[in-house]
Amino acid sequence: MRICNLASGSNGNCTYIESERAKILIDNGKSFTYIFNSLNELGITLDSIDAILVTHEHSDHIKGVASLARRGNIKVYGHVYIEEILRNQIHIPNDLFYFFDTDFYIKDLHIVPFNVPHDSKFCLGFRVEEGDATVSVCTDLGQLTDLAYEGMKGSALVYLEANYDPEMLMAYPGYPPYLKRRINSTNGHMSNIGCAKAIEKLVRSGTRLVVLSHISEHTNTENLAVSTICNYLESVGITPNVNIRLDIAHQEHRGTIFRINPSSHHAN
Repeated sequence: MRICNLASGSNGNCTYIESERAKILIDNGKSFTYIFNSLNELGITLDSIDAILVTHEHSDHIKGVASLARRGNIKVYGHVYIEEILRNQIHIPNDLFYFFDTDFYIKDLHIVPFNVPHDSKFCLGFRVEEGDATVSVCTDLGQLTDLAYEGMKGSALVYLEANYDPEMLMAYPGYPPYLKRRINSTNGHMSNIGCAKAIEKLVRSGTRLVVLSHISEHTNTENLAVSTICNYLESVGITPNVNIRLDIAHQEHRGTIFRINPSSHHAN
């Protein structure tokens, strides 16, 4: 598998995943031009994309889905529980929609959705498998539940939310109190320390690469997220760059290209 995050944050989210036979996107909250150019940098044409998988109905995950789907004739996959919402918000021909309530295949990719706690009607993470090569994308969740952990457990590569620093969140004047409470709730977003504790569990189940995602531009910084998480991991006996590698998914440009080789479970 080849994997690359194209954008991650409140201004839009999109992750590209390809196998030997399939090419998919998870979410698209960016403009058509942005995604078209990002895919072009990877040597990918729009008409080669097989599917767009939708995690949930928030605009930073779906506002660019319709234009991409229509212009590329790309199928859009969403959970049956939010079928009505997606049909009302994503204006595409009916035959481009596919709704699921369990795992499914897109060519040689096995897609395993799992529910995560977030302040939307219904929110998913996705585990994507090509043989025994596995990546999980889980970028909006308030806490690591048992269900979310089981969904990601054993993945070689995980895209995981590290949204905010609690002190920065409470001090930020641009958010009203109700919004701060929502973000800080178990159904909101995941803090740096929440992300660190989730990584601790994932490392002990075999994950060796985590990409910190959905980092807030107002209540966090990339450096603070990394330092907070590394300090916590070291305190529990996990050495960054030895037991786990951390990377960053960025707001306005694509991230690192990773490859996961089947059978080896090795991401590079």
